Amino acid sequence: MMQWRLGWRLLRREGFSGELRWFVLALALSVACVLSVALVADRLDAGLKASGRDFIGADRVLRTAAALPDGWLARAKQDGLAVQTTVSFNSMLFHGDALQLASIRAVPDGFPFYGKLTLEPARAPAPGEIWLSARVMQLLKAKTGDELEVGNTVLKVAGLLGEEPDQGFSPFLLAPRALIHSADIEATGALLPGSRQQWRYLFKGPREALARYEQWLLPQLQAGQKWIKPDDSESQVGRSLANAERFFRLASLSGVLLGALAMGIAVRHFAERQTNMVALLKTLGASRRSLWQLMGTLLLSLTLIGALLGLVAGTVMQWITLQLLGDLLPPDLPPPSWRPFALGVAVALFIALLLAFVPFLRLLKVPPLRVLRRELEAGIPPWLALPVGLFGLFALVWGFTADVRLALGLVGGMGLLMGLLALLAALMLRLGAKVSGPHALRLALAHLSRERSSGLFQLAGFALALMLFGLLWAARVDLLDEFSARLPVDAPNRFLVNVAENEREGILSELAAAGATTSDFYPMVRGRLTHIAGEAVGEGASSGREGVDRELNFTTTTTLPIDNKLVAGKWLAGPGEVSVDSELAKRLDIKLGDMLAFTIEGRSFGARVTSLRSIKWDNMRPNFYMIFSEDLLAPFSRTWLGSYRLPEAGRTAEVELIRRHPTVSLIDVDDLIARLTQVSEQVSRALALMLGLVTVAALLVLLTQTQASMAQRRRELLLMRTLGASSDLLRKMLRWELVASGALAGFCAAMVVELCSFGLQWWWFEGQWQFHWAIWLGLPTLGALLVTLAGQGMQRQLLAGTLSDRLRGLGQGLL
Repeated sequence: MMQWRLGWRLLRREGFSGELRWFVLALALSVACVLSVALVADRLDAGLKASGRDFIGADRVLRTAAALPDGWLARAKQDGLAVQTTVSFNSMLFHGDALQLASIRAVPDGFPFYGKLTLEPARAPAPGEIWLSARVMQLLKAKTGDELEVGNTVLKVAGLLGEEPDQGFSPFLLAPRALIHSADIEATGALLPGSRQQWRYLFKGPREALARYEQWLLPQLQAGQKWIKPDDSESQVGRSLANAERFFRLASLSGVLLGALAMGIAVRHFAERQTNMVALLKTLGASRRSLWQLMGTLLLSLTLIGALLGLVAGTVMQWITLQLLGDLLPPDLPPPSWRPFALGVAVALFIALLLAFVPFLRLLKVPPLRVLRRELEAGIPPWLALPVGLFGLFALVWGFTADVRLALGLVGGMGLLMGLLALLAALMLRLGAKVSGPHALRLALAHLSRERSSGLFQLAGFALALMLFGLLWAARVDLLDEFSARLPVDAPNRFLVNVAENEREGILSELAAAGATTSDFYPMVRGRLTHIAGEAVGEGASSGREGVDRELNFTTTTTLPIDNKLVAGKWLAGPGEVSVDSELAKRLDIKLGDMLAFTIEGRSFGARVTSLRSIKWDNMRPNFYMIFSEDLLAPFSRTWLGSYRLPEAGRTAEVELIRRHPTVSLIDVDDLIARLTQVSEQVSRALALMLGLVTVAALLVLLTQTQASMAQRRRELLLMRTLGASSDLLRKMLRWELVASGALAGFCAAMVVELCSFGLQWWWFEGQWQFHWAIWLGLPTLGALLVTLAGQGMQRQLLAGTLSDRLRGLGQGLL
C-alpha cells in the first residue's frame, strides 16, 4: 500500500511536468490518430454491412445490363419468391429554360422489400410523378408541383427524394438522382436499343426457396450479371472514397509512429533523470518488487490519462472528419460500436509498455552504489530499446493494416525517409554554417551544426509531416488544376450520349447552326471481352486478365481517330479485324495476330488483332479501347456518341436542341470538372485535418527533445552569459534557432515533394512536370512559423531569472 501512495506522490510531482507531460500528450495524440480513423471505418462498415438486407432492399439482388428472360422470373415465382424490378438510366430533365442530366431510377409499387425509401412528403411513388434529390431541385430551381419534361413525357414534381436502398453515393457520380414509377418508363422513350441501362431484380422469400433458386440460377449467369447477397461488399462505395480511407489509415499510422518517437525520447530521459532516486531508494531498503510497483503505478496512471485524452480527441476528430466529407458518405450512419474505443485503449497500453519496458528495466537495474559512484550504470545496454521498439511498432502497424508488406513498407519507409531527410538537413546545416549575417544568426547555425547528432532526426520527423502536407497539396494541383490548364483552348466541353441513328444528321446540323465545333461522332455498342487467344478472361490470374471483367464501349470507324497513333500493325483494312489500345494490350498480354472473343447482347463473335494504338485520353474526345471493322458490329443495335465545343452564345440554342431530342443525354464537362474539384477539396480538407495531427506529433518530437536537453542548454546559455553575451543576444539566438530549424525542415520537405511530383508526372501520369514555387516558399515559412510558436514557452524558461539566481542554482546542483 505504501508503494501505491509513493507512486501517487511521484505522479503528482513528475506526471505533469518535464518529460512525462510530453509522454502523455504524445500518447493521447497516438490514440486520437488511431481512434478517429477506426471510428469512421466502423461507422461506414456498420452502415454498409450491418443492416444486411435493409441496405440492398431485398434478400437477394440480380444486377444486369439488360432485361432478363421471362422464364427466369417465372422460375423464381415458381420457387415461391416475390420479385421486384427496377431500372436505372440517365436522361435529361427540362424545367423552363433549365436542363440537367439526371440518373433516374424507375421503381414498382411496394418498393422496396426491406430498408427505407425516404420521400418528402412521405407517400408511395405514383405514375405521372417524379421525385428529385435536393441537388436536382437546386440545379433546376424546381419545387413541388412543377412539371418537368423527361424524355418524351411530362411528369409532375411530387417532392424530395432522400434515402433509398442500395443508393449509389460514389463521389464521382456524374448525374444527381431522381425517382419515377415503373409505369412511366415506356412513355419517356429513354430505353433505346444499345443505350446504357442497369436492371436490378429484387428477390424476397424463405431461405430454402432462395437457396433452391440460387442453385438453379448461378449456372445460368452470363458475363455482366451479378448475384448479390446482403453480406457482399458490392455496395456503391466509390473507389476514391476507399482510397481516401487508406490514406487516412496511413496518415494516422504516421502520426502514431511519430508520437511513439516522442514518447520514447520522453520516457528515456525521464528514466535517466530518476536514476539517482532509485539508487537512493535501494540504499534505504526498497525491494525490486516495490520499485516495480512504484514505476508500474506511475506508468499505468499516465497511460490511462493519455488514453482518456486521446479517446476524447479522437471522437471529436471523427465528427469533424465526417462533417468535412459531407455528401461523399452514405446518409444516416449508425453510431459507432465499442470496438474502436477498445482498440484505442489497447493501443495506448501496448505503446506505453513497449516504449517504457527497456528504460524502466535499466532504471531498476541501477546498483545502489551509484549514490556514491555516479559512473556506475545498469547492466542492460541502452541500445536494446531500439530493436524492441521497432519490432513492437511493426507488430502494431501489421495488426492495424492486416498487410505485412504495407507494415514493412511504412515502418521501413519512414525510417529510410527520415534518414534521407536527416542527411539533407546535415548538408543544409554544413552550408548554413558558412552563411554571413547577424551575429545571433551565426551563433544559432553554429549551435545547430554542433548538436546535429541529437537533433537531426527530430528535424526529419517534422520535415516528414510537412512533406505529407506538401504532397497532398501538390497532388491536388497536379491532378485538377494542372489538368484543367493542360486542356487545349478549343477542347470540346460537351458530350452527347444516347443519340439515335435517325437523329444524328439532324443534331449535327443544329449544332453547326448554333456555332458549335463538333468532333467526329462514333457509333457505340456495349460488350464484353471474354477470351484472349482461346483463354477465358479471368482464368489466368498471373496475366491480370481478370481486370477487364466489365463492359466496354465498342465502336467502328474507317479512319484513325484524332490523337490516336499506331504503334504496331496496320490500320483496319478488312473484315473480322480489331484495333486495341496499346496500354490495355500490355496489361492483358494481347499481341498482334491474337484472336479475341466478345459477347454483345448475348451473342458471341471473334476478331483478330491487326493493330495497337496509343491514345491521348485527356483530349476530351470520344476514345475507345476497341475499334472494330464495320462488319463485326453491323448486326447489333447502336447509339451514337460525340463531343463538341459550344460558345456561351449558343447555350440557348443547345437547350432547344436537347428539348427537341429528349432521349439524348448531355454531359457538361465544365460541371464535371467543378464536381471533381469539389470532391477533391472535401477529401483534401479531411486529410489535412489528419495531417494536422501528424504535424502536432512531429512538433512533440521536437519539443520533447528540447525538454530533455533543457538542463544542458541552460548550462550553455549560462556559460555564454558569464562570458559577456547579453540577454538580448541570447534571446535573438534562440529565436533564430527556432526559425532556422523550422525553415530547414520545410526546405527539406519541399525538396522531397518536388522529387515525388516529378516522379509521378514522369512515370505515372505521363504529363508535363511543373515547378511548384508555392511549395518552396510555403513549406519553409510554415515550418519556421510552427516551430517558433511552439518553442516560445521553452525559450522563456531558458532565460527566466537573473544571472545570479541561475549561478546559485548551478552551485546547488539544480541545473
